[in-house]
Amino acid sequence: MRIIIDARLYGPKDTGIGRYTQKLVENLVKIDLKNEYLILLRKSDYESLKFPKNWTKILADFKHYTFEEQFKMPILLMNYKADIVHFPHFNVPILFFGKYIVTIHDLIMHKFTDGAATTRKFPIYQIWRLGYHIVFAKAIYGSKKVIVPTNAVKSEVVDYYKINPKKVEVTYEGWLLCL
Repeated sequence: MRIIIDARLYGPKDTGIGRYTQKLVENLVKIDLKNEYLILLRKSDYESLKFPKNWTKILADFKHYTFEEQFKMPILLMNYKADIVHFPHFNVPILFFGKYIVTIHDLIMHKFTDGAATTRKFPIYQIWRLGYHIVFAKAIYGSKKVIVPTNAVKSEVVDYYKINPKKVEVTYEGWLLCL
């Protein structure tokens, strides 16, 4: 199977999602020599990271939450013809129509509607929130599976998006640290 992992947020510099992605990749490298992996990396990690023969690095230096990510990333992904793509964060390009799974860590930003969570001017924040909700909905509805870290997040996702609970898999993130 040919699997692409969007690891542009690789490592602790990108906080929790970066650490999650790093540990996911590190542990897959240890346990899976059978599947072919293509790993999307930013320029800052591209040269320094080394992988076994069944892993191929792809430079994908697209900043998150940008038009460049939304329009260039789908072209890049389609060129590599993966069986499935794993997005370890909700930012799935809205123009990507291939098979993918997504990890949803929480729905915290769904709860901040008054602009208290931003330094943007309120009208700009409202436009940003609209884009956020469009991308998030694409991530949920278009995915083959949704991975979440807890049963509480699973309940929130299922209730908010009215999806079949069987589509959502709880994978406790702590297990990645133990392998």
